[in-house]
Amino acid sequence: MPEPSSLPSKTAEAAPSEPKCKPCCACPDTRQVRDECVIEFGEDSVKCKDLITAHQDCMREMGFKI
Repeated sequence: MPEPSSLPSKTAEAAPSEPKCKPCCACPDTRQVRDECVIEFGEDSVKCKDLITAHQDCMREMGFKI
């Protein structure tokens, strides 16, 4: 039976995909412009679609599952 230390660690594999900060602190630049657009034009506005998508992409890159 292999030594426990020789087995791959599941936490080491999952670490890169886990967020390094809280969602409220992630992607402040994309969040700010997205929020301003949503306040001015509404969440369903075509004008905000690209900004919302950019923020979602940034959140995913930071390790958040959205």
